[in-house]
Amino acid sequence: MARPEGTLTGAQLEIMQIVWAGGQEGMTIAEIWDRVSQGRRVARTTVLTLVQRLARRGWLTRKKDGRGHRYLAARTRGQATGRIAGEFVDEFFGGSASELVMSLLGSNRIGPEDLARLQKVLRESQERGGR
Repeated sequence: MARPEGTLTGAQLEIMQIVWAGGQEGMTIAEIWDRVSQGRRVARTTVLTLVQRLARRGWLTRKKDGRGHRYLAARTRGQATGRIAGEFVDEFFGGSASELVMSLLGSNRIGPEDLARLQKVLRESQERGGR
């Protein structure tokens, strides 16, 4: 499976989240448009264009369904967010995840619950011999 090209804009991420929520069945353009338009006004052709671009870049796959198509995510949400997060850390923090965490700690964006979860993840990673 080829790696999807590029990163995602906010509108593209919104579509990907809708498709991920649709599961293994995939979603039609009409279903995606219906979900997007529940939150804001958007032309169906705009959604069609975004979905087609995502498919062309490898983020979505499509399968024939009667007279139309159903679109499915080419990567799981975890795979995609891991890749996007990695690119973000590379671009803005020189590849240093600790710089990202220190930035979040310094801006008070990590609350006590998040900090406890982060500590747990770090402990588990160390126990597994992770990086």
